[in-house]
Amino acid sequence: MTNIHALQKIFPSGFDNGYGSIKLLVDGFDVVRVPSYISSVEMEDVPGRVVFNGTAYTVGESAFRTGYHFDRNTDNNENKVNNALITLLGALAHLPHRKAWHLKLVVSLHDVALAEDLKQVLNGEYQPILAGKQSEVKVEVLKVVPEGMGALFGQPLPPKLTVLDFGNGTTLYSRYNQGKREVHTPFPTGVEVLIDDISQKMKHLNGGKIGDSSKIRFCLEMGHTRYSRDIDIKDVYSSCLKDWYEKYLKKPVNLTLDAKHTGDEIWAIGGGCLLPGFKKLLEKNGFKILDNPVEANACGLLEMAKAIVKKNS
Repeated sequence: MTNIHALQKIFPSGFDNGYGSIKLLVDGFDVVRVPSYISSVEMEDVPGRVVFNGTAYTVGESAFRTGYHFDRNTDNNENKVNNALITLLGALAHLPHRKAWHLKLVVSLHDVALAEDLKQVLNGEYQPILAGKQSEVKVEVLKVVPEGMGALFGQPLPPKLTVLDFGNGTTLYSRYNQGKREVHTPFPTGVEVLIDDISQKMKHLNGGKIGDSSKIRFCLEMGHTRYSRDIDIKDVYSSCLKDWYEKYLKKPVNLTLDAKHTGDEIWAIGGGCLLPGFKKLLEKNGFKILDNPVEANACGLLEMAKAIVKKNS
């Protein structure tokens, strides 16, 4: 891996600044996928550590490991815009150090009405310290695209397609005809609601205390229900999953199944696809689960960035 990019200055990149996790894919590097946590607690120069404009932040897993207060990109579109530069630099601070990065970004955003604001926050030249080392970062946003579009880029699309994106803050229902998007309906409940419910209902397993949502999320993302060495939340999880599905997901899932009935192929993306046992349920209903459903969007954003850079050169 070393030195392969020694002379390269410009890096096409895809950036998906999600409520639940931040995905950054820089050309030639492994994807950075970290929880959308930001902490300003004093820390060592860990991955995700950023010193910028006189303030120090830690972005990602280390922010959660501090055990102290951290902010999240939670369900607030303005947050996703206002924090975007910090979360981008925090994601970069997980990659091998470089003296200079010039990122040409394609970014996805739920609310494309905020695209200009997002460009304003991100575009520019910065001198942050990333994980303890000084770096020069130039950011150029090539394009802002609606959330989930990346996952479809470069894929052969069926003539009629409906996609459900099971995100952390939102469940997104989109319909495409001949590759053009016709419908884009966000349902304001995602996996976060399920996790909150589990944390409330596991008190009896946890000495009367509510569960720690970051720990619940972590084990579910790892595909199991072991909350800690001695606590398995399997039963609580199963009953909460049923409730969550009945209360919140039935509507978008039924809309999707209606679309299937009228000839659409139905695809699922987003981290929610990976919830234990949930994938089976979706597949049983005829959903095609995209490979790597969490990172599918970021991979497509990178491919878009490469295509734009190529066209412009």
